[in-house]
Amino acid sequence: MRLGISCKSNWLTKKNIEKIKKAGIKTIEIDCERNIHNKEEIEFLKNLKFDYSVHAPYNNIKLKIFPYPRYSKKCIREIEESLDYAVKLKASQFVIHGGSFIRGYFRFRNLIKKNYGLNFFLNIYIKNFQNIFKRANNAKIKVVLENVYPCFIGGRVFDIKYIQKNIPFVGFCLDLAHSEIYNLTEELMKLNINHIHISDNNKKEDKHLKLGDGIINFKELFYKLNKLNYKGKIIIECNSLEDNIYSFKRLNIV
Repeated sequence: MRLGISCKSNWLTKKNIEKIKKAGIKTIEIDCERNIHNKEEIEFLKNLKFDYSVHAPYNNIKLKIFPYPRYSKKCIREIEESLDYAVKLKASQFVIHGGSFIRGYFRFRNLIKKNYGLNFFLNIYIKNFQNIFKRANNAKIKVVLENVYPCFIGGRVFDIKYIQKNIPFVGFCLDLAHSEIYNLTEELMKLNINHIHISDNNKKEDKHLKLGDGIINFKELFYKLNKLNYKGKIIIECNSLEDNIYSFKRLNIV
């Protein structure tokens, strides 16, 4: 396993980089929700020689219904720009969320007790993003779809399997904070895991706490990952750089 931390790009100041290196961290995932990256910043980060992955923007990935079901051009452009950034940075993984459904879909589905529409929405997702995924794959960057909440695409094991069936090179990012809230960890661990996110919580809300501040049993989870012979990255996703570094040190001595 390669243990690393998540960082917003504006956290990577010279002072903070000294803290990161002093802690022995060599793997960083850059959160691209702030999508402003210039040539100087990219060259600066490349010269640091970290093993990078990039997390694509996620706040604007929303399925719209009018005038026809689609994702907005703005959200697609943001994903494209973040992939450009990942390519220039020579990142090894590109993490992406599935985005939200149209408002009210799950209430309607639960009311009628039928699963109408899920494949339809998954196909729209595939249609809108498959070319971006292909470009990443051609650049030898592994696209990994993250499990999220059930109200989003990627919130079920079925979603991930369906997308992978249609785009076989797409991998899977297991977010243990998300899976523990919805009691999906055991089921999701049956999939082929390519990337992992961790943070702590109360198993009710995704609080991105430092390890030990919630109730997730990481000793048990790491035992299961060892049994699976998982060798990929584990990225700590806390609310601050300080909490990420603390959690990194805590895991390194366990």
